[in-house]
Amino acid sequence: MRHNARAIIIRNKKLLLVTGHDEDYYWTPGGGVEDDESVLDALHRELQEELGIKATSAIYYMSYSFEEKNKKSDIFMVETLDDIVLGGEITRMMWYSKEDFINDDIQISLGLTTEVIPKLIGDGLL
Repeated sequence: MRHNARAIIIRNKKLLLVTGHDEDYYWTPGGGVEDDESVLDALHRELQEELGIKATSAIYYMSYSFEEKNKKSDIFMVETLDDIVLGGEITRMMWYSKEDFINDDIQISLGLTTEVIPKLIGDGLL
């Protein structure tokens, strides 16, 4: 099973979403866990590579799996004091609100749509 570490970064009740690889949809920062690293190590590495930031805290929030895609994602609430500088394969970012989700103006990854964003809204974080 492919294992991912993903970051939830929220500012002013808006979720940071990113895109790249010439894709037309958005996702949360993060990526695959390498064989020789922990989930938290992968999260920190991906945040540095993609956004040029260091997390001041990373607290486990939730996990979800898609068996048909053989994929599991661990989601962490991340705080940082650093300014975001896009790097690596990330070419655009946006701050996504509850209203954006309700109005469905942009395409976002399936896991965010079905699992993460509804929980964030339910928890009053967006």
